[in-house]
Amino acid sequence: MENNQQNNEIILPGEKVKIRYALLDELRGFLVLCMVIYHGLLSVYNILGLKTADTLFDFFTPAVPFFAGAFIMLSGMMCGYSHSNILRGLKCTALAIVVSVVTILGAEFMGRIDIRFGILHLLGFSMTFCGLFDFAFKKINKWAGVITAFALFIVLYGVPNDYTDFVGIRNIIPAEWYLKDNLFPFGITAPGFFSADYFPIIPWFFLFLTGYFLFKFHFAEKYSNFFIPKRIKPLGFLGRHALIIYILHQPVIYLICIPFTFN
Repeated sequence: MENNQQNNEIILPGEKVKIRYALLDELRGFLVLCMVIYHGLLSVYNILGLKTADTLFDFFTPAVPFFAGAFIMLSGMMCGYSHSNILRGLKCTALAIVVSVVTILGAEFMGRIDIRFGILHLLGFSMTFCGLFDFAFKKINKWAGVITAFALFIVLYGVPNDYTDFVGIRNIIPAEWYLKDNLFPFGITAPGFFSADYFPIIPWFFLFLTGYFLFKFHFAEKYSNFFIPKRIKPLGFLGRHALIIYILHQPVIYLICIPFTFN
């Protein structure tokens, strides 16, 4: 059975029929839509100063880790459909670097929009890492992989944020590490660090890895009658073009908002 991650398709042996799991596209599309709305509210407030947008942004902020976490876990599951996670990871990393450069330069003109280590950086690293060590991960029992990866995510969740340190992990991290400027990819940030979109390797890689092991359960194949039918086509479209939407949504939002600043 041949896998095609980009198109989320399964090509059956000896057949030319391609099976697409539409539900996965639609779930990804819904999560991308949530991201666009959330970032849109922040941009509208930053550019236009609309207080209502800021209020809605604050209202939805507590839900962001759940939606972002679902997207990251789903991305990990999709690794199972890829021919080359290393290549995909390197491409994603290259795009992430471009986003960082553009947003850091753009921050001089449009406020603090710089992205030092966002979700693209995380996905690029995670895809590449899983691609490089796929030979080892294949030997790990799926139950052991899911339980261990998710447990590490919970344990390490407080590394970037002491107010969500459920198990006191920050107490065993040397305090001087949080004074260094070069550990931010791992969730260890110096005072004054800022990234408009911040998903460090610790703890989020382990949620990606949870999804990576969840793929081994082959839910889509076992319950294909549930996963194949198209239900909400617009969400499916967003899901199939999630990467390009992520890259373009902020510039588009700014282009829409800027004309309203001339009054």
